[in-house]
Amino acid sequence: MPAARPKPARAEVKIPQPVIISVAQNKGGTAKTTTTLNLGAALAARGKRVLLIDLDPQGNLTSGTGIDLANLPGSMYQVFTERNVSLADIVQERIGLTVAPAHISMVTLEMDLVNRNGREWILKRKLENLEGKYDYALIDCPPSLGLTVTNALAASHYVLVPIQTQAYALYGVPQLMEMMNVIREDLNPELSVLGVLLTFTNRTRLSREVEEEVKSYFKEEVFPASIRQNIKIAEAPLSGQSILTYAPDAADDYIRLAEEVEKRVNAKFK
Repeated sequence: MPAARPKPARAEVKIPQPVIISVAQNKGGTAKTTTTLNLGAALAARGKRVLLIDLDPQGNLTSGTGIDLANLPGSMYQVFTERNVSLADIVQERIGLTVAPAHISMVTLEMDLVNRNGREWILKRKLENLEGKYDYALIDCPPSLGLTVTNALAASHYVLVPIQTQAYALYGVPQLMEMMNVIREDLNPELSVLGVLLTFTNRTRLSREVEEEVKSYFKEEVFPASIRQNIKIAEAPLSGQSILTYAPDAADDYIRLAEEVEKRVNAKFK
């Protein structure tokens, strides 16, 4: 009897560099910027090369890393509107992270790009030039579902959805999920939800009820780690720092979140 043929080895799927994660929620005040900054810092503390991309015209992520908004030599506005400007041209190194800053001029971005061919793919093409330079790129999205967020989702492997445990917590979430379905169908079939993050959790009855509601809606997509309410987390960006350097004793939740993010990313690309 002839010997059985050995089974072909399973091709190893490499984790992309960078893994691109959009932190998105079309409802304001859900801690998107705080999550982007502190998750980035926690991943950097784990030895990862992290790029933060600020797409919100308010520039809170930019200023939260200590960058002076009034004296930007370049910003994401130029990356989107000028073909010869790359992300590498405008990034700045801050607090152990690489930051692509935003500027108030981005309020007109969607009007400026309305007649440009391939406008949904601009960010994806620019990020392709950074392949191998970073382990993670975290995108802080504005609270909208317009062209800027479309660019972010078209470029991303994952979406991380922060939800604050307050009244109307799920307001707007179905619209974001619907937009993700459209993006998957038309622009980026690989896009998936990395996880749902509960933020500003506390011991009140309302917080517990919202937590139960979110877990009922999203089930296993909810991260086991939640971000507990702590005034130090709100204070840290005002000093241009992450919570890991401003108040290390209040950083445990983000450290656990970074561990869970890496676990979920590694599980997908085994």
